[in-house]
Amino acid sequence: MKNLVIVGGSGCGREVLQWAKKVNKIENRWKVKGFLDDDLNVLDGKKCGITVLSKVDDYVIEPGDEFVCCIGHSNDRKTVMEKLKAKGAVFTTLIHPSAVIADSCILGEGVIIYPYALVSDNVFIGDGCIINMYSSVAHDSVLGEYCTISAHCDITGGCKLGNRVFMGSTSQVIPGMHIGDDVYICAGSSVMTNIGNGMKVFGNPAKIVKF
Repeated sequence: MKNLVIVGGSGCGREVLQWAKKVNKIENRWKVKGFLDDDLNVLDGKKCGITVLSKVDDYVIEPGDEFVCCIGHSNDRKTVMEKLKAKGAVFTTLIHPSAVIADSCILGEGVIIYPYALVSDNVFIGDGCIINMYSSVAHDSVLGEYCTISAHCDITGGCKLGNRVFMGSTSQVIPGMHIGDDVYICAGSSVMTNIGNGMKVFGNPAKIVKF
């Protein structure tokens, strides 16, 4: 049995702790070791059951450790995962048992898939992505590294998302669209055109807005 170290002890991390417990009820996969967080008091006032082990930079990786990174901001997640991997950390993929995952899809390192998500036929999900609850990624779509897909999002067939894309809750991308790197799709938006790198879009249909 591996030791699971959860990087980030705020809301996402505490949710993923619950999903890890669900996985363990089926396959007894991990001993949950604790959180890493630069705020050592992040769990104050929270009902949790495990503790903060240390700050990220202070943690000494031990044999049998597996990591999952639950930092919501894509760039921060990338930075922390790369820092820990440089020290020898191995990031596991964590999939809630209620998620539906096609056997033809490919999931990168450190992917987290929340309850009732759907990843369909011949989908590619890059390293460090988070797919939140009730979201779907339809056939032949590609997600780059460190994308954050919020709850109730819909990525339809044949879409291509770049690296570090953020999709706000209930947003959607129509079939075949290409989304560049570092794009921010605001909650409730419908993307009906290709979007270039670094854009923020909002509305139905989604239009580019200034940061």
